[in-house]
Amino acid sequence: MNVKPEIDSKSAAPILLKADQTTPALAIAADGAGIIIKAGTTFQGRSFDGREVIPFPESSRVPGSDYAVALLKGGGAEIVRLTSADLGSDMLGGFHYAPGGNASARAGGDTVPVINTYSLHDLNFRPACPDPRGMALIEQTHGRKFWCDIYLLGVDHVANGTSKFGVTIADGNERPINPATGKPFKKLDYETAVAVMAHHGKQLLSFEEFADAMIGVTEKTSIGSDPEVTKLDALRTSRFGIMQATGNMYVWGHDGDPDEPRASIFGGSWWGGGNAGSRRADLDCWSDDSLDSLGARGRSDHLQLG
Repeated sequence: MNVKPEIDSKSAAPILLKADQTTPALAIAADGAGIIIKAGTTFQGRSFDGREVIPFPESSRVPGSDYAVALLKGGGAEIVRLTSADLGSDMLGGFHYAPGGNASARAGGDTVPVINTYSLHDLNFRPACPDPRGMALIEQTHGRKFWCDIYLLGVDHVANGTSKFGVTIADGNERPINPATGKPFKKLDYETAVAVMAHHGKQLLSFEEFADAMIGVTEKTSIGSDPEVTKLDALRTSRFGIMQATGNMYVWGHDGDPDEPRASIFGGSWWGGGNAGSRRADLDCWSDDSLDSLGARGRSDHLQLG
């Protein structure tokens, strides 16, 4: 659901005004060489007409990284690497620079690094969770929106967040860190997966959400061996740029029951072969399972102010 949380006026984010509240204030330049702040946007007292392209030079691009658009004291704007969960007071919004492109049909994506258009966010249009890094906006056919982690959950989510490129994937053998102890959980069962996501203000995907987010992958295929780390698997990248979306790791989720959601697993693992895909689901899985082929992926409600 779209949420509008209460904001403490003493710690309110800098004022952001936009001509269109239903889209992010940022857009990708026509040639992909930079970012445009849309016309009708006012941030920190400065207005934008949509003509200025903020450069994103090849030399500063790191595939699998998150970036923010920040105002300069001299009046301009620049793109900076976003290395923490918080957008600074000078940051209007940001995006994810993916290691490969989104699926355009039903056969996965490609290996050309690109800004994921679904990752564009600003202070008023973003995931409702505290950390917007590594997430993509999923627009469902019936109009509902939510954000999904681009990457599978990593072991050290406390330091890295739940969605980071190039880290060890959390599973039943490589368990995620318990924030309360600083040591790994004893297992990665359903309860643990729920707790990890809750620590970050996120939740697990329902089956309907999973199926919508993973559309576009090469169905009925698997990667063939334990992926071990979060990375590009172009054949199994979704329309929204979700990486290792299917055929890599089963992920914990739930069946979508609004009152008593049942532990479920989705997507198929690396050994799933023709059984893997965006509609692969076991909706009545044992909630205490903890396997080397079973990980997790987070989601967040959509925050839209104004």
